[in-house]
Order: sequence, then structure tokens, then C-alpha cells
Amino acid sequence: MHQSMIVVDDFYENPLEVRTQALKLDYPHLSGPEIYYPGRNSKQFMLPPDSDRMFSYILREPVIGNREMAHGKCRLSFASDTRAGVVHIDPGCAWAGIVFLSLDEHAQGGTEFFRHKASGSDRAPLSDQEAQEKFGLPTREDVLDTVLKQDGRDRSKWEQITVLPMKFNRLILFRPWLWHTSGVDFGDAPENGRLVQILFFKPGPTPAPSARPTVTPPSQRR
Repeated sequence: MHQSMIVVDDFYENPLEVRTQALKLDYPHLSGPEIYYPGRNSKQFMLPPDSDRMFSYILREPVIGNREMAHGKCRLSFASDTRAGVVHIDPGCAWAGIVFLSLDEHAQGGTEFFRHKASGSDRAPLSDQEAQEKFGLPTREDVLDTVLKQDGRDRSKWEQITVLPMKFNRLILFRPWLWHTSGVDFGDAPENGRLVQILFFKPGPTPAPSARPTVTPPSQRR
């Protein structure tokens, strides 16, 4: 049995303050083939204190934030964004996450998950053997290059299987190898647009086992 998705409502104790802080960040416009998402990522990072320990507790496994990715950045997008979300995975991490920071009166959609019609798979292969058995390709990297480059932008190649709905101050955590993309974009200003915080975690060090105490049994009476 494998845990693939976790939803935590009322995540931040001070969500309106967090939202206000997120709206004050800088959101530069970037372009290029490596940008597979609509909207703009913040220039700055924004993370709660001792976040690695907190998320390890939520996930019930040791994790650390992947600072080589956009871990802790926020993303802002609007209905007018012309770059559609591309079905993708998030390599280089063990868990991905989103905190929804749009107010409920503006929120639409959520994070969408898909099944690849041609292969029938709802996730990328985790090994070369699985790539050969399920996709008929030699390696896991070959699957990603073939499936995502050919079909990632073509929604007719995918069947949407679930949506984790957007709700203000909701945290979602999911396995990054699931085929997924961001949901609908909305609004025309930072105050009513799609605002989220992005999280990426890689496996953390396994805690050292606690030393087992030595118990001296009571002496036996004769």
C-alpha cells in the first residue's frame, strides 16, 4: 500500500498574513521552453520556520526541501495567461506540494491528475524495467522524453482522473511522478488571481535509532 496524496485544510494559523506576504513578493516574467507552467514564480522564497521537520511529521517520513527547485516560491497567474499548463512530472524529488492562497470567493479548479490514454498509466515509470514492461521503451528517461515531449501539451492524449480542489489555506501533497498539471487560471489582478505556494521535497536522512536502554532485571529471590 502506497500513500500518493495528502490534503491538509487550515494549514497556516495566520493564512491572511501569509497571503499578504505572498502578494508583496516580486513576480518577474520569464519565458523559454523550460517554462511549462502558466503565470510567474516569485523571485523570493517564503517558508515557515523549521519547515523540514514540520513536513516530515505530516508525511511520516524524513524529507528536506529541495532548494535546487522552486521550493518555497509562490506562483501568480491570471485568466489572460496564454501559456497553458502542460502535463508533467516533477523529477528530483519524493513529494511535491501546493498551498492554495487564493481566497475562496475567487478560487476555481485545483490541481489536476491524468491517465495517459496510450499506456493506461497514471504515473511515470519508477524504473527501467517498468519502462520496458508498460511502455515498451528501454529506460525511464526514454519514456519521459517520448510521452511528455509528444503528448504533454495535447490534452486529447490524456484522461483526467481526479482534481484536488482549490480551497483557501489548503495544503496538498502528492507524489511527483503522477502525471499532473495546474488547474484553470482566473482573475485579472494579484488580488483575485490564482495564487499558490510551491513545495518540493527530497528524501531526508534517516534519523538515528534511539539507543535501547539496558534494563537490569531484579534479582531473583530464593
